[in-house]
Amino acid sequence: MAAAKAGADLRGEVLLTLAQLRLATPRQLKALLLPHQQDTDHVRRALRNLMEEPPALVGRTHHAQQSYWHCTPAGLAEAAASGELAPTTGRTTGKRIAASKTGLREHGLALVDTAIAFHQAQVADHADWRVEAPHPTPAGNLLPDAVVLLNNGSSAFVEIDRTMSYARLIAKLERYDAYRGAPANGRGNAARPPRSHWQETYAGPSLDRPFPPVLFVFAPARRRAAPDTREAAFHERARRVGVAYRLTVATTTLPLLTKHGAGRAVWRVVGNHRGEERRTLAALPTAR
Repeated sequence: MAAAKAGADLRGEVLLTLAQLRLATPRQLKALLLPHQQDTDHVRRALRNLMEEPPALVGRTHHAQQSYWHCTPAGLAEAAASGELAPTTGRTTGKRIAASKTGLREHGLALVDTAIAFHQAQVADHADWRVEAPHPTPAGNLLPDAVVLLNNGSSAFVEIDRTMSYARLIAKLERYDAYRGAPANGRGNAARPPRSHWQETYAGPSLDRPFPPVLFVFAPARRRAAPDTREAAFHERARRVGVAYRLTVATTTLPLLTKHGAGRAVWRVVGNHRGEERRTLAALPTAR
């Protein structure tokens, strides 16, 4: 009976995790859900059971002797019906991403590896990630790769870079600045002044929390410069724009994050005049 209950619990956790993060490999699911297991047998059994449901709740794509799993529309509907998913618009099954030949799959997997690094460091639970949730700005929607709720109650924006040009990275940074500077919505009242979208969403009831930090994670990509080279080049360009003085922007590389964990001193602050110094998340400066 205990084994059956554990299997049922794992089934639900696997389904919710795939709905949350869009796709994952069995190895990644094991790292998030069964970190002390030596192999992926339990996760694979849960995936097979979900796929054998009528209708199937998950699907898979094979590439280079690896399997990539995602929710089906029926799986997303069941996950949403559980009430444990944060409401979001435009939630996708991940099938297109898993089958992509344009780097979307590797981008999605790098995001899951980032979530694993946060989860294992107990900086944020894997269930507290929202992927590509739109945020309104006067120039159109800002679409973060992810927003994560940290274990201290604050949030952070996370951007994964594998192949994006430096110009597009800076443009994304400027879109964050536009989101931060967007005018307040509504008229407010005597008891409560009008608030902007970011204040309504992230600042807390007494507006005591600053604008969330924007965290860039540079991941390996074929035929691209090494992550630490791209990270350094991004810093050089980002320093030339004034955005970094209004936002807290920090970077790391996925190899560094995976090796040391999200809670260690792996974050390098854009605009920091102390050279290559890296800090912990807790030691990042506050946005002005």
